[in-house]
Amino acid sequence: MKQYECLVPGCPWHTQSEHDAEIVRRAADHLRETHGETVVRPEMVERIKARIHEPQPAQ
Repeated sequence: MKQYECLVPGCPWHTQSEHDAEIVRRAADHLRETHGETVVRPEMVERIKARIHEPQPAQ
């Protein structure tokens, strides 16, 4: 399982999926619906991909 946290400072939104493509799709939808982005540019997609990571184990 991989996870992603929104790249907008202060936004608590996050998502998890086994697939990077699904995380990118959800993040792009979130940017459009919540943050008013009308176009998610390729540079933004690359920033999303760069922030996808494995969850940290609970301590």
